[in-house]
Amino acid sequence: MRFSYLLAPILFALSPLSIAASEHEQSLDAHVHGVATLNVGLDDQQLELQFASPAMNIFGFEYKPSSATDKKTLLEAERILRNEQALFKLSSAARCALSEVSIENDLAEQTHDAHDNDKHLDDQDEHNHSDIQARYLFNCAAADKLNSIDLAGFFKAFPHTEKINVQLLTSAVQLGVELSQSNTVLSW
Repeated sequence: MRFSYLLAPILFALSPLSIAASEHEQSLDAHVHGVATLNVGLDDQQLELQFASPAMNIFGFEYKPSSATDKKTLLEAERILRNEQALFKLSSAARCALSEVSIENDLAEQTHDAHDNDKHLDDQDEHNHSDIQARYLFNCAAADKLNSIDLAGFFKAFPHTEKINVQLLTSAVQLGVELSQSNTVLSW
């Protein structure tokens, strides 16, 4: 999968958000509730979407889930994140089919590891910012006909997400835009 290894560094280097990401290690200010990022890359017939967000935007909280309600919220949100058709409407003429999805969720990892280090996590809950990342890989039979992605379903499913900073990279287009609940379509 040549594309997957190339997309991340290229989009990261091109993105003005890369500066904020590197500052994240030095300052918690880069972690902004309500704001997410989406890197979109199209190479030949492969479309890759890389999404990153504070957990607050997706779950409504960033603490270690301990109640049954919080755990149910986390599982339901992950289920929705795996349903790409509900989140992203791609140009239908491109005939794109999902081939892979992966989700990295700090809170799920905390839940799975909780029995080993509850005290350590409890001490950190007040200070930690939890994040979630999702990666979607599509094969598009007619990739040349792919010219838009509508994220209305995403904003509807996760209303705590107020805006998404998008970076798009194709062989013909390099574009950075900000999508919001009132402006949901990435077009190129």
